[in-house]
Amino acid sequence: MNKVKVDKLVRKYLQQKGLPLSPALTFEDVTIVDQFSDIPTRSELEHATGTTRMLVVKNIFLNIPVVSANMDTITESRMAIAMARAGGMGFIHQFLSVADRAKEIELVKRAHSGVIEKPLVATPDTTLAAAKSLMAEYKISSLLVVDHSGKLLGILARRDYMFEDNNAKTVGELMKRNSLITASPHTTVARAQKILAEHKIEKLPLVDRKGIVKGLITAQDIAKTQRFPLAARDEKGRLLVGGTVGVSGKVLYDVEALLKAEADIILIDTARGNSRRLIDTVLSIRKNFGSKIPLIAGNIDTPDACLRLINAGVDAVKVGIGGGSACKTRMGPGVGIPQLSAIAECTAIAREYRVPVIADGGIKNSSDFAKALAAGAYAVMLGGLLAGTEETPGKPFYEDGEKWKIFRGSASIEFQMSRIDREDRMDFIRTPEGVPKRVKYRGEVTPVLGELMGHLYSSMSYVGAWTLSEFWERAFFRMQTRSGYEEGRPHDVY
Repeated sequence: MNKVKVDKLVRKYLQQKGLPLSPALTFEDVTIVDQFSDIPTRSELEHATGTTRMLVVKNIFLNIPVVSANMDTITESRMAIAMARAGGMGFIHQFLSVADRAKEIELVKRAHSGVIEKPLVATPDTTLAAAKSLMAEYKISSLLVVDHSGKLLGILARRDYMFEDNNAKTVGELMKRNSLITASPHTTVARAQKILAEHKIEKLPLVDRKGIVKGLITAQDIAKTQRFPLAARDEKGRLLVGGTVGVSGKVLYDVEALLKAEADIILIDTARGNSRRLIDTVLSIRKNFGSKIPLIAGNIDTPDACLRLINAGVDAVKVGIGGGSACKTRMGPGVGIPQLSAIAECTAIAREYRVPVIADGGIKNSSDFAKALAAGAYAVMLGGLLAGTEETPGKPFYEDGEKWKIFRGSASIEFQMSRIDREDRMDFIRTPEGVPKRVKYRGEVTPVLGELMGHLYSSMSYVGAWTLSEFWERAFFRMQTRSGYEEGRPHDVY
């Protein structure tokens, strides 16, 4: 696609959306125009199946169009689990060692399972201390016990050790050996549920004819499936999770490790996505791992850059430079297209190739969230809006009589120094393009997502869109003055 066609597509799409080519706009500069609607109430959308189901990359769907940012104060396994349970997805940040990133991905994958294909095990000579350490690491309360060939010998359950003070005892001395209820490796989850109920047990080991452990189905996992019906899951019933890499020289090693940990998507993240270095990284990953690996890359904010990434072989592009609440790229280097225009212009190109756009940055409230999707984003990456929630990394602290957590940009001085300390390396501090700040503790993330989705359903009802794809097609904007924006805010409230 040449420059002339790119410009033509951008102009056509912006015209359809009611947006100008210049000046570039952000969310406060526009309002979504309401249209005739046959939707009685937004609750009709909330209770409909698949209303906001969307493709995030090839063959991977989310049930809500939200992903959590790959920032060290936003997404590790706790946040990724919460996001996937709600129907979205989390991306484990790249500022952990690759071994720790793989471990965080594994924790997400083990949080919910239809069938646990590789259950954690102990042997009879494992000490209780070692068994407790393993269970604490993976947040479980029991272990299958096998011999060195993998044959099931028993189960170490909480009741077997809860009053045991001697941690030097072996698992073989404590485990339950008799009357083990098992099933074949081909047992369905529905059949397993009946067996669990019939025998009043919580765990059903799956073993072959020789008694070798081939899997595990638990009552807890079945209950979680019922408790979180919108959860974003892979084909094996496990929660979706993404892993992030940078553009360093060891990127291929990192990708291999994250794929081995069964990350569903690889995100290549760098502040300067419109660069030869990122293009070469994408091409190298494709050459070494093939075309089937779901790959997202960014960040970029122009249609030309979007086209370059698509031609290199990405499955989705991440759009946004300088709009993040802890970012000051526009205040420092002075670079970055206002986010609404960046999303729309990149969408104009990406949709020609059926490549999803993920909007990253600038989302301050529910209206920004809805406008980002109306402009063409398939999903919105959130950082600042999730900051301070229980599931973010780091402990809350009290100051000025209130509860807080720390949130910081990935280019802040504080982050750079912590990375040097964490990775035990000698490095220089570059001019910061991010800031740290304390944010009020906000409790669990679920209500935050609920508010965003509630307002999105309402926005969809205003334009008569029964599905997110209809919202993309039907929604358009009208520019507003600053006074118009202020008029729409609560006022004269005392």
